[in-house]
Amino acid sequence: MKWTTIWMDLFGTTSMLGINMGFWVAMAAVLLIVIGMNAVFWGMKPKQNR
Repeated sequence: MKWTTIWMDLFGTTSMLGINMGFWVAMAAVLLIVIGMNAVFWGMKPKQNR
C-alpha cells in the first residue's frame, strides 16, 4: 500500500510547510503518546501513607 499516493489523491500534496508528511505523521503519533501518558499520570490517585 502506497501511503504517498493515497495522501496525494486526498489532499493533492505530500508536504506541509516544506516538510515531508512522514515527519508530521510521526509528530502526531508522539503527540498522542504524550497526551495519553499525561492522562494516565494525572488520573492516578496519590499513594496513601499509613
